[in-house]
Amino acid sequence: MKKPVLAILLILVTTLVTAQKENKKSLVGINSGISIPFDDFADKKMENYSGFAAPGANIEIDFFRYTGRFFGLSANIGYSNIFFNEKAYKSEYDRILNNYGKTAVTAGNYQMLKGLIGLILKIPEIRNAELLLVFQLGGSMNVHPDLLVTNSELGEINSVKKDTEWSTMSNTGIKINYYLTEKYGISLNYNLNFTKPAFNDETSVEQTFFLPVRYQNINVGLVINL
Repeated sequence: MKKPVLAILLILVTTLVTAQKENKKSLVGINSGISIPFDDFADKKMENYSGFAAPGANIEIDFFRYTGRFFGLSANIGYSNIFFNEKAYKSEYDRILNNYGKTAVTAGNYQMLKGLIGLILKIPEIRNAELLLVFQLGGSMNVHPDLLVTNSELGEINSVKKDTEWSTMSNTGIKINYYLTEKYGISLNYNLNFTKPAFNDETSVEQTFFLPVRYQNINVGLVINL
């Protein structure tokens, strides 16, 4: 009885190992779409961590190396340009000042340049489509925009200088690849990004302030089987 069981186990192990070897391949993808801030980063109230961030655009380049049927490695380079919500920021100052004088707000955009590596969990290709779960860690160069608030009666109320800060970043995402040919396909992508840079603040005692940057990317793109 033991021999048939051992034989079956040996066949299963051999089949799995062979399948793992046969599924080794590399992919590269480029995609673009919208970046949508959420949580404190998108908050539009005058609180400690409010970012007043509004949706922007992004572009990403992915590299995937399948090490087997269900697993793989990944790398990502991405850039996001996220708008600062000047209208909401002005509304808060108008509320605080009880509409005293005329308030004006000018600001640039948030920018994030990320480089990540990580792991893939994937569902094997079915009818030319495959689903990937991506988990990544890495670093991000974050740019806080110039910010100037003036009032017709009070003059300059607030100003923040443009500042660049590096920080660690984490990313979790879902990718669906649909192959039009053996080499080329289209991809749908959704990922969540989180980092917490410390920017300079000359007006505070600590001289820095932490900003929890959370945003989601919804993208479409091209994937190439190398």
